[in-house]
Amino acid sequence: MKPFFVILLVCSCSAGFCQNYYGADTALKFDKRYTQCERKWVVRRPDGTGKYDFGFIYIDSQAGFTFDFKGNFILGENNKYIVDTSISHNTSIKALLYPKWGNVAILAASHFNELGIKPQPDWIGNYYHYTDTLAHNFRWGFIYNDVNQCDTALVYLNKVYALQPHYKGLEFELIFAHNALNDYDGTINIVTTALEADAINPLLYRELGYAYMKEKNYFKAINAYKTGINLCTADTQLDTKAEMAINLAEVYKSSGSDDDFKLWGKLAKSWARPDTEVYNFIVRQGF
Repeated sequence: MKPFFVILLVCSCSAGFCQNYYGADTALKFDKRYTQCERKWVVRRPDGTGKYDFGFIYIDSQAGFTFDFKGNFILGENNKYIVDTSISHNTSIKALLYPKWGNVAILAASHFNELGIKPQPDWIGNYYHYTDTLAHNFRWGFIYNDVNQCDTALVYLNKVYALQPHYKGLEFELIFAHNALNDYDGTINIVTTALEADAINPLLYRELGYAYMKEKNYFKAINAYKTGINLCTADTQLDTKAEMAINLAEVYKSSGSDDDFKLWGKLAKSWARPDTEVYNFIVRQGF
């Protein structure tokens, strides 16, 4: 695959192009997050001159969600899209999409001919080889989880789980998605199966403890967190250990054990590395 470049989109507006502006297209609804637009043509909100940027959203297996900028247009008479011909149709300007990238509108197929585009660009096949493979489905699930579109992530991850439940990294991605969607029973079921193959993984106990904590099953949450903490032996696991300890402190606080709350809060702070996210969180809890 070709090298990936992130390019700031800056497009000029020639005087001739901007003259025939007839207002905004009210049919365009800017109500879609980019994570809902994979393999779709989209339009961005117009700028002050009434110019709309449009392009194609797809997933690069390494870079993630990407916007391929095709050009821009204005609204002409009779709701016709007038494309800026000063931008070459061979232009390929790509931008990696970030979490707060604004909402977009889906480009209606009725305007494809006006803009000189096909329903799917000719080059898109280069990014979607062998989409029925375990590797593809796992990677797409990982990418969707990474942008917190966890319901879509599960569509891909469950395909892998049905064929190979212990695929490397899969169970953790499934647990992440279920916890993010507040499906704590789903988390508990997956962790229980995962522990049969990987009984000494502290991350699994961290997620199990979190699910039990959210379900207010404090007895099981305490057991899960203590088991996970005891499994953290390497220096590289200190943040995980500290995170479980501060959550354990919160469990004790919720169950009415103030002394244990203070004990585990202090231990959490002693294990956390200064100036890390977990350390700062512990400090905000009063330790």
